[in-house]
Amino acid sequence: MIARVAVVGAGTMGAGIAQLCAQSGFSVKVHDPLPAALDALPGRLRAALDAAVLKGKLSTQQAERAFHAVSAAATIEELAGADIVIEAAPEDLALKQDLFERLSRVLPDAVLATNTSSLSVRDVTARAAAPERALGLHFFNPPVATRLVELVRAPRTSPEVFSGVWEFALAGLRRTPVDVRDVPGFIVNRVMRPYYVSAQRLCGPSAPPERIDAACRERGGVPMGPFELMDLIGLDVNLAITKSIFEALGRPERFTPPALQQSLVARGAVGRKAGRGFYLYEGGRKTGVNPDAVGAAGGAASADAAWEALRAALITEAESVVAEGTASASDVDVAVKLAMNFPKGPFEWRKESAAA
Repeated sequence: MIARVAVVGAGTMGAGIAQLCAQSGFSVKVHDPLPAALDALPGRLRAALDAAVLKGKLSTQQAERAFHAVSAAATIEELAGADIVIEAAPEDLALKQDLFERLSRVLPDAVLATNTSSLSVRDVTARAAAPERALGLHFFNPPVATRLVELVRAPRTSPEVFSGVWEFALAGLRRTPVDVRDVPGFIVNRVMRPYYVSAQRLCGPSAPPERIDAACRERGGVPMGPFELMDLIGLDVNLAITKSIFEALGRPERFTPPALQQSLVARGAVGRKAGRGFYLYEGGRKTGVNPDAVGAAGGAASADAAWEALRAALITEAESVVAEGTASASDVDVAVKLAMNFPKGPFEWRKESAAA
């Protein structure tokens, strides 16, 4: 049974996971090798909990309990005694491997989980002393607001460990877990790749980014079009995931990192956080289209045609994921809807198209 949680990484994701666990009634220790990150943790946590109280999602008493349930650990050794440790370090394979080697020594009986979004769980946990206790536990940002958790089986993950973490996610954290095999991109990052990559190939004079985004919202009922979403995620972060999946899958042409995105990232136009990406921003508000982000000649005949092509590409990728045995069709639909807040999943769209 999991009662005590440790989190490695006090950045945005690590702090969010710690907050979720604390709000769910778990005691949480957080370690980060950077003292400044640990020093900033109480302020980050207090601000997030105060915001939840203002929105009516937590009472003042619940927020106070959650705040005091989280403590900082200056060293990895101070995490001893945890039942599960969730690694939320940067997506650097060597760094994560070193962490898992050390964690497996300090916590010889704990479950070792990685929150990696694009690396192989098998590779991340390769140097752990007991790989049967290791698996992927992939949260989406922000963890307190996104119900989905991808639970990833590595080749040597024991069934008992998997089922225990499943119960932890479902009953303990009140998230919706989906069962995923350890493949590049898991479900969501893999299935959603065409939404970003294909959109850039489809944009052009007849279908510029702002019209494609509008068509996706109006025709597909999605909350954000691909260009808006890339700006929110960060073009640099999104591109890094695309490159990782592209290489891990053997460099398939459909996932070739777009030249337009690479050019924007090289210029520092990485989205909202920089004030410019596919769009321009002032004070976090969109003010117009970045003239450097207009597609070259060609592209789709219209924005509506671009949406139909994107939906077809998502369906095709989802079919490949299921055919490869990565996840079930129902889990793919659940994952895409919960992670992306889409009204329908790819297989629901396929059924809708077949009935038309």
